[in-house]
Amino acid sequence: MTISEIVSKYRGKKSLREFAGDLSSKMVEPITYQTIKNWEDGIYKPSYYFILAIALHNDDWRRQFALDILAVLKPEYYAPDQSKINS
Repeated sequence: MTISEIVSKYRGKKSLREFAGDLSSKMVEPITYQTIKNWEDGIYKPSYYFILAIALHNDDWRRQFALDILAVLKPEYYAPDQSKINS
């Protein structure tokens, strides 16, 4: 799955502004709707540390969103271990 697909999946029918607001709820600095659009359009990848902060500051869908993105950014650390899934 790509970052663009992950953003689209989690955004669903929410507007860019709504999704950015929801994602920013526990962050020190807000995420702009333009940032979300750039991720979704594949213009640039999110910062590893920014996404890590989302994962660490949330315990709901936002954490899973961040973990899904981290699995794309750093698959050697965050991708599920297929051997454990298939056993």
